[in-house]
Amino acid sequence: MNILDAIILGLIQGLTEFLPVSSSGHLALGKAVLGISEHGILFEVVVHFGTLLAVFTAFSKEIKWLLNGLFSLVFPGQSDRMLPDSSDESAVRYIAYLLWSTIPIVIIGLFFRSQIEEAFSNPVLAGYFLLVTGVVLLLSRLGLKSTGQVTLKRSIAIGIVQAFAILPGISRSGSTISAGMLFGVEREAAARFSFLMAIPAIGGAFALQLLDISFNSLPQSYIIALVVGFVVSYLSGYLAIKFLMAIVKRGRFDYFAWYCFAVGLTAIYFLS
Repeated sequence: MNILDAIILGLIQGLTEFLPVSSSGHLALGKAVLGISEHGILFEVVVHFGTLLAVFTAFSKEIKWLLNGLFSLVFPGQSDRMLPDSSDESAVRYIAYLLWSTIPIVIIGLFFRSQIEEAFSNPVLAGYFLLVTGVVLLLSRLGLKSTGQVTLKRSIAIGIVQAFAILPGISRSGSTISAGMLFGVEREAAARFSFLMAIPAIGGAFALQLLDISFNSLPQSYIIALVVGFVVSYLSGYLAIKFLMAIVKRGRFDYFAWYCFAVGLTAIYFLS
């Protein structure tokens, strides 16, 4: 993998991680088109971490509110309000929802890790799963009028959906936002929860991968490619978050389904 490959793949990751078109599927297809055949998912994890930092940047106010609620547990009565009309108790409850939503993907990641890595090496499989993502996005139309908020049961259900999105071609943001809307969560609240639940999910995957990697064995050129991919994914990921929030507000979320169908069918036809 050279610098240009890293830029292209980092851009693909950043733009597609939060747009509902599956970043993992696009990375698998991008590698196939560029002729990159390396095994493992180190590059995917690194560029995912770049988009994770994009979440911290785009939702810094909400994250400060959550940290403030967590701080209030340790030092009751000593915290300052970070958001208007928000309480420490609601922040702690929201953190609990995020943690519960992470449990399913942790289980899948721990027990099916080798199968997941194998799936990432099959671009045709990513094409088929892109078709699944398209169907899920079309179904999101059924939840456009939802007005509810995130609850414990809804957070666990959304977390189960997120666990399936670990497969290449299944959009994490698309599937979790669509699931939230179908389960009765108002679309902007569903999008916000999807972005924030990416923090423990992506952060955990990054930490797990680091345990098995010796950076001393990596060539210097590959380390440079990792850094470039990380920076590009961070910048493009931040822009993608802003764009998707505007799309969700307009209720045009399902429009991305046709893109997923087109890319998925094209991948199946040319790469089979």
